[in-house]
Amino acid sequence: MSDMLTDGQIRVQFVPTVADPSAPTVAELNAGVDLSCLITADGLDVSVDEEKISIPKLCDTSNAEAPGRATYGVELTCVRKTDVAEDKAWSTLLRGTKGYLVIRYGVASKTAFAVGDKPVIFPGAAGERKLQKPEANNAVKFASKWFVSAPPAYDAAVVAGA
Repeated sequence: MSDMLTDGQIRVQFVPTVADPSAPTVAELNAGVDLSCLITADGLDVSVDEEKISIPKLCDTSNAEAPGRATYGVELTCVRKTDVAEDKAWSTLLRGTKGYLVIRYGVASKTAFAVGDKPVIFPGAAGERKLQKPEANNAVKFASKWFVSAPPAYDAAVVAGA
């Protein structure tokens, strides 16, 4: 068995509409905007924070816990492009833009979505674009927080569709 690698093997796509996030269609996903080559190598930050529920019992000498509510988040650090037509991350990730961030691991990023792919799908909306501090010998960058509006589909499976 080999490890799933990351270099060149992650595709991040903004998709405006997905009827069923657990079974997105090839057409839905490939109609989106590919952001993969506009995100810095360290610019994909997926997080989950979980609260805990404390359930202490009178008879116990230790505290019991259970998982509580989860808060999901995605933050992207993207580069700007001088050509307006190529500056798709900047023009797509506008504050309040609703849709789905679709992240596929383990397949070459340039490969279109296909039946059987297993992406992770985050429904939500883009936050305000935040220009990043300039750095010598670097590109102009901005960060965009994706506000996740429902639990992500971690085990989605791409289907052919109608």
